Amino acid sequence: MPRLTSWARRSPIVALPVAALLVAAAGTGSALAASPAHRVSADARVTDSPRGAVAKITWHRLHLINGWKSGSTKPLDTGAPSYAVSGGMVYLTGSLHQPHGADAIFAKLPKGARPAHKLWIEIWTNSAAAGTLFIGPDGMMQAYNGGAQVLASLATVSFPTAAIKPHALKLLNHWVSSQSVFNSGAPSYAISGGVVHLSGALHRTSGSSDLLAVLPRPARPRHDMYLTVYSDAGAVSSLHITPGGSVLASGSATGAFTSLAAISYPVATTRWHKLSLEDGWKSSQSSYNSGDPSYAVIRGVVYLSGSMHEASGDSGLFGTLPPAARPAHVLDFGTYAFNGVFGALGMVPNGFMLVVSHPQASAMSYTSLAAISYPRSS
Repeated sequence: MPRLTSWARRSPIVALPVAALLVAAAGTGSALAASPAHRVSADARVTDSPRGAVAKITWHRLHLINGWKSGSTKPLDTGAPSYAVSGGMVYLTGSLHQPHGADAIFAKLPKGARPAHKLWIEIWTNSAAAGTLFIGPDGMMQAYNGGAQVLASLATVSFPTAAIKPHALKLLNHWVSSQSVFNSGAPSYAISGGVVHLSGALHRTSGSSDLLAVLPRPARPRHDMYLTVYSDAGAVSSLHITPGGSVLASGSATGAFTSLAAISYPVATTRWHKLSLEDGWKSSQSSYNSGDPSYAVIRGVVYLSGSMHEASGDSGLFGTLPPAARPAHVLDFGTYAFNGVFGALGMVPNGFMLVVSHPQASAMSYTSLAAISYPRSS
């Protein structure tokens, strides 16, 4: 394991002022190996992006309880924990911590912002550790695992309301819905405004196949997508979605329970804008068919895609977002790093973006931007 600086060992958001996000982690990323996950090749074409008026996204502060407080301060402006309902979607933003108390319940969503089923969502927590966000149909919200009490981020979390109608996925290879056991919703997909939304949870009753379903053609991405997801007892697992529609789950706990909640990505015909990479970072498209690092803005929501690696150098800083895609606050969120390691991406309002993982070599060898999204006002 390469030796990391204090910036890499700790959260770039919690441990240091915002300006220190420009500090790079020490150590050199390892060379790319055979695959970041189970590779399946396929081709597709991009035509044009979905069009539509910019949706109005109005934020409402969450009423925090049980000793939980906003994690936002003047030097660490992550934004207060808030929710918004727009275009049939619920969006969350901000950060929180629990300076005293031990109850994981931190807030209750109002009726219009509650999910139909129980949601288990993987989130960024202090020290770039994977944590868990749980949201119940009664609106109760809990944050736990990782370093959630020190700081937990709600950035990039979103899920459909009942206004967006889901379609059940046809499950394969002894994978079955976990709805009857956990009230987590049947594994489903929906397409709304040019964006695909996955939902529900599942488990495998026998066998060892990672292939759990094949998405219908309209819901397939243009490139291979690699992302980390919540699985049984908060374990970090990986999801691989191919342009051919194959959905594969890998990890030691996926067979017991795998959540598809809060996964959203634009349809294959979306028009993307390439990000300009810096400090030795390069696209990993040629190795993994996962697309060049890119962004798109659809009705006020920014979507990222693609993957990258650091071909030379030892900097976690990989690029700067253009003004049209910059957030209003500091954002921290999880992402897929090499071989399914939980990586973390930090973003600041001036557009600077950095990645970190434990070990840092994992993020530098491969970092996925797939299925990351946030309203510009986050």
